[in-house]
Amino acid sequence: MNPTYDYRQYSVLYVDDEPQTVANFKEYFSDTFDVQIATSGEEAWNLFSANPDRFAIVMTDQRMPESPGVELLQKVRTSQPRVIRVLATAYSDLDAAIAAVNSGAIYKYITKPWDPPMLEMTLKRGMEFFLVQRERDMLLHEKMFALQRLMMTDRLISLGVFAAGLNHHLRNSLTAVKTFLDLTPSKLKGEMLNIEHLRNPDYWHDFYQTVQDQIAKVVSVLQEIKEIPEPPTLPMTDDISVNTLLREAADAQAVAFSARKITVTIQPGQVPNIKGNAQMLRRAFDFILQDEALNVNPEGKIVLSTAAHTNAAGLTGVLISIADSGPAISSSALHCVFDPFFVRRNLPQEYGLNLLTAFFLVYHHGGEIVAQSSQLGGTLFEIFLPDDPQKISTRTDKDEFLQRVFATEKVWEKLLLQT
Repeated sequence: MNPTYDYRQYSVLYVDDEPQTVANFKEYFSDTFDVQIATSGEEAWNLFSANPDRFAIVMTDQRMPESPGVELLQKVRTSQPRVIRVLATAYSDLDAAIAAVNSGAIYKYITKPWDPPMLEMTLKRGMEFFLVQRERDMLLHEKMFALQRLMMTDRLISLGVFAAGLNHHLRNSLTAVKTFLDLTPSKLKGEMLNIEHLRNPDYWHDFYQTVQDQIAKVVSVLQEIKEIPEPPTLPMTDDISVNTLLREAADAQAVAFSARKITVTIQPGQVPNIKGNAQMLRRAFDFILQDEALNVNPEGKIVLSTAAHTNAAGLTGVLISIADSGPAISSSALHCVFDPFFVRRNLPQEYGLNLLTAFFLVYHHGGEIVAQSSQLGGTLFEIFLPDDPQKISTRTDKDEFLQRVFATEKVWEKLLLQT
């Protein structure tokens, strides 16, 4: 891990009701930090809540006219627990500072008047602590995602082996059944039996066609399970407009959406073209939207949007969001949506193969797909696709990943001992 920190990567918010004090703070520390100032708790909260991900440190005076500073820090803690909170107090306010420390509302307290060099050192240590927390959280997320992929891959490989093993035997049996069915009409004619003269000829026609369809479906499912874990050998050299590809996939499902009166809104962003395989990505979008057409509530809503994005690993690309209005999936079950036998509703026509196949098509493309709760009331699928999957090497470099983990743990331990 690089020991050099970018102290301007995130902002420091300083709050004090004395205009001269906040002006002095900004003048002294602006060379080192990105400093934002406010002269009241309300102004500070409005500034913070407008963009909470922007701030690493919030430092406030305890004594202010409207409300004490510790109340602001408690609100910040509730909104963003990782933000470093510093309370500035006079000696007469030490009881309030101690109470704030004991309640966990603050990281440190500074006595006024503060000493600029000492305060700068404190702010640097606080910023380092914040940055290491973010790195630790990112690595934990990466570990969990890698574990999820490992578990799913292991399960799929098992399913693939199972399907491959049964394929031969099931196909032989199904071939015998299908051959019997195919020969049935000619055999009936040989027996001088006209099926149209039966009491209910439509039943036998429907029965014959249904059995044929189900045989084809069983063979198709076995083949799909067998092929899902296998990385495609398709070239990754197409110049792809994600917006165009997403719209084509939505248009392909227009009849299915219309049949259930589902409204689809497309919000294309200004995104660059990406390298990859258009056939693979189109198939992934098709599978997801097929699943949406089947599972979203009648007269529901689906919103498709795209945006340029840089992921936690620093890879640039496109983020595709597919949000629906329901049915909602509990947070404890969201991680199961890519399970091959998970069903979102009591209609197990397709099991989870659509989403499972989409997961691995995106993964084989060097991307990631996650499911979470949607603001529309249902499920939100977020798909990140890198601008060029052939340039990705960090995600498969296990040694580098482990080095980052161990380095972060060492810095984390050092900062904890310092504080």
